[in-house]
Amino acid sequence: MRRIRFHIVLGLCMLALSACTPKPEPIRYGEERGAYCMMNIADERFGAELVTTKGKVYKFDSIECLAGFLLEERVAAGEVHSLWVTDFAHPPTLIRAEEAHFLHSPNVHSPMGMNLAALATREDLAAVRAEVGGEVLTWDEVLALVRQERPGHPAHDPTAMP
Repeated sequence: MRRIRFHIVLGLCMLALSACTPKPEPIRYGEERGAYCMMNIADERFGAELVTTKGKVYKFDSIECLAGFLLEERVAAGEVHSLWVTDFAHPPTLIRAEEAHFLHSPNVHSPMGMNLAALATREDLAAVRAEVGGEVLTWDEVLALVRQERPGHPAHDPTAMP
């Protein structure tokens, strides 16, 4: 009897812990605004999320907005639990940013104009790249690109707002 009770308590504890694990949540396209540029999140091929260690979810309309938010340290690095981007080939599926393959192409028209798309697999990356062309990037290269091309962008600088 003690053994059964132990397993029930253990199972309940594991269930409680799994319920508290920070995780992404579905983006309500057309209803929510991005946490960085405050634009409507409308195109389900480009949504992104930052999940904090406390479970707060920040949503974005594009990969570049997620990167800009992260680079400006609007959430302290130690409070970031995970970063998510939408699989361009299978929207609205979210994939981990660090594991995604990124495509930078003038023929991918992402919402904030940096023309970035994320793909879950190398096969999907190759198929989309064959169709639209472009340069393959890692997550670190995406951050470097955003850092280089978006410093002080007025749409992302709340002090520049009237």
